[in-house]
This record gives sequence, structure tokens and C-alpha cells, in this order.
Amino acid sequence: MLGGLAVRGNLLGVTYSASRGHVFLFDLEARQRVSAWTLPAGRGGYADAGGLAIDEHFHLYVADPHGDRVCHFSAFGRHLGDFGLPPPVAGDAGRDRPGVLDRPHAVAVFDDRIYVVMGEQPRRRGVQCFDRRGAVLRPLASGGDVERAFGAPRAICADGAGVVVADTLRGTLQRFRPDGGFIAELRCAEAGALARPFAVARLADGSLLAADRGDRAGLVRFAPTGRELPVGDLGTHSDGVVALANDAAGRVYVLDRAGERVCRFAADLRFDAVIVDLAEHLDDFPSPP
Repeated sequence: MLGGLAVRGNLLGVTYSASRGHVFLFDLEARQRVSAWTLPAGRGGYADAGGLAIDEHFHLYVADPHGDRVCHFSAFGRHLGDFGLPPPVAGDAGRDRPGVLDRPHAVAVFDDRIYVVMGEQPRRRGVQCFDRRGAVLRPLASGGDVERAFGAPRAICADGAGVVVADTLRGTLQRFRPDGGFIAELRCAEAGALARPFAVARLADGSLLAADRGDRAGLVRFAPTGRELPVGDLGTHSDGVVALANDAAGRVYVLDRAGERVCRFAADLRFDAVIVDLAEHLDDFPSPP
């Protein structure tokens, strides 16, 4: 299930895929849509819209799994270019090289780095890194070991406290310093709390919020040590979570209901409001060029 969510200042971004990938921007104060556009056609004339990140200049980065790229846009929807080297047409060996994006699912931006999680199977370069100019940087190393593979990660978040990767097939959350150095791995599945994490966010108190698709599907929250914490109203006011985000005030945003609704929760995880119902906007998709 595709869909992305990001918040920067008063701007909320949501992505949605329906034959082509689409981006919606909303003004949180006015509670109204301010912009919407369709991703440019990629391989085979199609494009998906997966994970989304917004930087401090309000530029948007959208993962396109179908096109094996991350699309870069201005806040007005101008396509500024793409990140990522294309995978080989045939064979698998060339899909695990630095800079190659093989079905990227999510993207995060912090400082001068762009982090992209990708792949449908375990890969050593499952988390690729670029600078803002598109130069390929050293990928993150799973568990700090350059020979170890990530398990097809589906989500990532990055801030001043570091980078967190939802290593989906391994059922873990991997933590890294902002410079990419490995810190620790939360093996949550061993406690029966997390089996297939596919969305992650670091909350204002430093705890980690993850969405799981394992036997105990739903939202789970952890202290940095791995101890499970209560999720407050998140547990009763979310349904089929697709993506997570938070803002500078510590409020939490949840994209749920197959990627068609955004709910907001206060920093103490009490339910606040339904911010966006995409069902009201889906008929207004811009026509593909």
C-alpha cells in the first residue's frame, strides 16, 4: 500500500497513487488545499507516489517505486529533477550498488543528506544516501556491518537525534547517528511487539512510533531502549495506517484508511482532529500530461 505524509511549518504534504502518483499540499491553518500535481511519467509512462519528505526550503522529495527514482519538486509543483541511478534492465547484481534505486519506498531529509529506503528483497545498500546536489554518498550499513543486508525496509525518519530505519522483513528498528554511524537495533519482534514495521516516526519525547503489519497489526510505541509504551488515542482513532509524521510542536499525524485520511494527535497522543479527507479531492486529480 503506497502513500506518504510529511509536515513542515504550516504545510502538510500527502501523496496518493491512482494509475499515476499524485501530490497534495494543504495549509494546516486554513484547512484547505493549496496545490496538487501529478508526478511526471517515468518508466513505461507510469509513476507511483510513495514516501514523502519536505525540507527547510519547502522542497518536496517523493519516492516513486515504479520509476526507481526520487522526484524533487518545488512547493509550487515544479519538477526540479530526480535522484537515483537506474537499476539494470536485466540481472540482479547491479541493483545493489551505491546510488542505484530499486523500487524506493520512502525518503527522509536532514541537513544536506537525503536518505532513501528501497528494495523488495534483502540488500546491503537498502538505505541509499545522496546530497542535495544529487551526489551519491556512502549508504547506511545495516547493523554497522557493510556486508550485512537490510530486510527490504519500508520507512525512515531523520532529525537531529539521528536516523531510524524500519527494517521491515527483519522486524526491527535500526538507529543511526546523523552522520550515518550505527547506534543500535531494536529487535522488537523478540518481545512479540513488532514483526513487519512499515512506518516510523520519532516523537517529541524521543520515543519511536511504528506501524506494524504482523500478527499484532497496528501502532506500537517504544522507548529508545526498546521498552513498549502506551499509544494513547492512537490505538483507537486510527484504522489501517499507511504513514506517520510529526511537526515542530510535537503533534503526530497519521495517514490511514488506505491513504485517504489524515488525523492529528496532540503531543500527549490525545486525538485532535481529522485534518484531511482525500476522498473530497480525488475527483480533482490533475490530468496526466
